[in-house]
Amino acid sequence: MLHVVTLFAINPDAEDDFTRSLRINGDWHTLARRIAPDLVAADLLRHQLSPLFVCIDFWTTPAAYHNACQSPAVQQLLHNRRKRAVDSFELGAFSFPAVRESPLDIEFRHAS
Repeated sequence: MLHVVTLFAINPDAEDDFTRSLRINGDWHTLARRIAPDLVAADLLRHQLSPLFVCIDFWTTPAAYHNACQSPAVQQLLHNRRKRAVDSFELGAFSFPAVRESPLDIEFRHAS
């Protein structure tokens, strides 16, 4: 399992729309399930004092995430989510235990 963590700053007037869309069965979530089946879930956490959100995307494997990021449809999907925010910053991809190989190493080994 790979966890991709992104920080979003949301306009307070758009906060309800943002959270409703990313929740299970929300518009963005429903579209993501069709376009990126290796995206297992997206968990959204709100800062207690301001409209800052941490979104944790759960991907099946590092290779699945790498492959999905090469897809124009997935790139557009993630871009559409970022457009809902005033600003966003991807903190990175994390796993436990830590992955010692890059997704390209894993792909190469499977292709051989």
